[in-house]
Amino acid sequence: MSSQPSISYISPVVIQEEKISSEESSFAQNIGKVLRGLRKQRELSLNDLAGLSGVSRSMLSQMETGRSVPSVMVLCKIARTFDVPISTFLKNANEVQPTLLSAEETPLQISAQGKCAWRQLTTNKGGNKMEFYEITLSAGGIKTVEPYPPETMANLAVSSGTTIIAMRNFRYRLSEGDVLEFPASVAHSYINPEHEQAMLYLVLQFQHPFGTSND
Repeated sequence: MSSQPSISYISPVVIQEEKISSEESSFAQNIGKVLRGLRKQRELSLNDLAGLSGVSRSMLSQMETGRSVPSVMVLCKIARTFDVPISTFLKNANEVQPTLLSAEETPLQISAQGKCAWRQLTTNKGGNKMEFYEITLSAGGIKTVEPYPPETMANLAVSSGTTIIAMRNFRYRLSEGDVLEFPASVAHSYINPEHEQAMLYLVLQFQHPFGTSND
């Protein structure tokens, strides 16, 4: 009787995912927030970014979710793609950074009659719940504003000159230093009744994020 061939059994190799420390996890989460913010700002999908950077989509996804600590080489590739220094990914994503708005980014807008000029002094990003404006009204100038979304509030401060705020059947006369808080969800007008220029500062507070200004 022929002997049966012996069969050797190889135990399966269990590959355990490398665990990262709490410090590394915090570092990875921070990098993920910065990366996701940059990608969303440039309106890129993960596939888009993978094609541009040469970093795989799966690696980018793991980085954004904080499940992977990337190598310096990977960070260099991504930083080069976004044209930012690699140190951008090492900053605290939750820390508010100063934002410089150049004159080109806050252009002066002038009404059709040329009597009113204004410019926005805050970043015009989607999700904003507040906007800040500088308004100049020439002598006899009138600026009519369409209603903003419901529950929008406005604070108007007169830096110099005199201004009348007209809404519904009411008229409020403001002199230098006066401030008027009013609902901006109704149509209203800014009127300069004098022969001198008036300078105003307007703060709009939205109940819900409002991405674009209502000129």
